[in-house]
Amino acid sequence: MFNLFNLFPIDNSPKEPLSDSSKQLLSQQIFTTNQPNAIVQDFETFIEFLQLHKVEVSANQHAIAPKYLADLNSRLSHPTTIDFQRPSQKSYPYIHGLYLLLRGSAIAQVQLDKKKNILHIDPQVLQSWQQLSIIEKYFNLLATWIYYASEDIMGDGRRLFPEWFSVFNSWRDLAKGDLNFTDGSKNNNWLNYVKLHNLALLNLFGFVELKDAEPLAGKGWRVTKVKALPFGTAMMELLDKTNWKKGMLSESGDDISDLFIEKPSSSPKLDIVVQNLTPTEILQEEFQALELFPTWEHNLQLPEPEAQDGIFTFKVSIQIHIQKSKDKFSTETIWRKIAIPSHLTLYDFSCAILKAFDFANDHLHQFTYKDHQGFKQSIYHPYTQYEENAIFTDKVLLRDWQINIGDRITYVFDFGDWWEFNVVLESIDEPDPKFKKAKVIDKKGKAPEQYPDYDDDE
Repeated sequence: MFNLFNLFPIDNSPKEPLSDSSKQLLSQQIFTTNQPNAIVQDFETFIEFLQLHKVEVSANQHAIAPKYLADLNSRLSHPTTIDFQRPSQKSYPYIHGLYLLLRGSAIAQVQLDKKKNILHIDPQVLQSWQQLSIIEKYFNLLATWIYYASEDIMGDGRRLFPEWFSVFNSWRDLAKGDLNFTDGSKNNNWLNYVKLHNLALLNLFGFVELKDAEPLAGKGWRVTKVKALPFGTAMMELLDKTNWKKGMLSESGDDISDLFIEKPSSSPKLDIVVQNLTPTEILQEEFQALELFPTWEHNLQLPEPEAQDGIFTFKVSIQIHIQKSKDKFSTETIWRKIAIPSHLTLYDFSCAILKAFDFANDHLHQFTYKDHQGFKQSIYHPYTQYEENAIFTDKVLLRDWQINIGDRITYVFDFGDWWEFNVVLESIDEPDPKFKKAKVIDKKGKAPEQYPDYDDDE
């Protein structure tokens, strides 16, 4: 299994204390909706926009539909000037960065509404957000950026490490002096490494000051200068003096409790044992161990997962290629609708899929889906051995599987032949005590042969 600790080891050696000047600056910093910059203000503007409009997103990446972007951009504190005929979400770095914060915080989730994917505000998470003070909102957003806000939310790959590492590691170049960007400038490599949406967030969080210019024809946001601000410098020093990476390891699911045994030291106690703390709580304790931000008391709370009892109806489909002639093939979609009671496991559901397609249950399998934050998750056959801390299909009841109606799931059977099925949860009906096992309620097409006899084609 990929081990984040191997890539970003935690340094438990005693750290140099935070400089007096940085500690004084951070202690005296005032936090409002637009101080040290407008991150809280723009985040809440984005929330209000989603509440006013049923904002459609694309089917695969869940990117905001282009027709909403210009209006949303005009409402933000830093409207981006671009010169694209067909702009996308990424064309507006401030929108893109805020979008990743909204998804990473789980305040905004994608739900199916009349066959359209809508970026929906979760009322329970929003209520928790509204109960936070301004300083608590600021630091919860900072923690979300550090630990969750990644473009992996929009992709098909599994998250390896957060984009924040690129931001953090690139700061040393910015700390040496202002960075100027012109065509052909060597600093453009720095800009590509950080990514424009993270640069926009650095500005919104009050870490940097930016200068930009009118875009060139057919071009996007044109940044000309980046300057590190004293607050940003102090915050980066604070992060450098603390073990904020523990939050990332906690999030990764690795067993790291033995890495943080406190050792006697004359320096402040910065090593805090990770015991059921969220990454945000770890960051909070790391900062407050240095007697900073004492009014940061509460954090965004996600609702406890609720069981969904009833009869689940899934549409399971697979595309097969049919040879029409020697040089001509056609593609046909074969599907089965399977109704299955929620007290059964995902292993039972796997068996039902295989039975519906006349496959023998003689290989491993996995279900892959996206969680409420947009990150890819997998649940594996119980005999799967290549993934530590894996979740297995015989241990997960359908009622406890945190998916929504309309969610698209990939079911893979036989990692050698790689039979890949598309699964969509179509409905959850009322429980029926007479419905005790899975059954096929509708179907289309003849199932493919699991082990075709290719010798017959000779």
